[in-house]
Amino acid sequence: MKHPARFSGETLDAALSVACSALRARIGELRYEVVETEGGGVGVEAELDPVAMLGLFLSESFRAGKLDVVARLEETEEALVGELEGGDCGLLTAGGGKGLDALQYLCNRVLSRRLDHRLPVHLDVGGFKDRRQSQLQERAEAAADEALRTRAPVVLEPMTPAARREIHLALADDPGVETESDGEGFLKRVVVRPRRRR
Repeated sequence: MKHPARFSGETLDAALSVACSALRARIGELRYEVVETEGGGVGVEAELDPVAMLGLFLSESFRAGKLDVVARLEETEEALVGELEGGDCGLLTAGGGKGLDALQYLCNRVLSRRLDHRLPVHLDVGGFKDRRQSQLQERAEAAADEALRTRAPVVLEPMTPAARREIHLALADDPGVETESDGEGFLKRVVVRPRRRR
């Protein structure tokens, strides 16, 4: 546990109720250990568990949407990693993964509102993001080639922030072109243009 706080009550249930109230959490969102207390009663050291919080959020969201999707979550040193499985995962990966990116964005927002220090959330469905990264790399290279050939900007279709980031990274070291995002809201277009001479 990183920063657990100590709570006590006459019974374990009472101590956990105090912890839930103080941390504004449900029992399923806590990570806790029973500790000794002075003068009787039961003490717990408790903190919010990001994996449990995310698991509850996802399972309740899938249940509310009547979706056949299950999340397998793991906390690594760099991120909270979630592998999604089930018959309705195609709904998340359709349209270039817009649903998957939007769900990942929501998960990050849910945790950032409740935790001071948190790891980023990365969700995937059966290696979809690796395949998408390869496709976006090819699309970025093709757009750069076209921009250089025609000496005119190439505007790509509206993309999620994660997809736009892949395009920008793919062309970041290309000396012949530069990229920028254009538009408002969640979905923006990437413009690939010949680099201006300085």
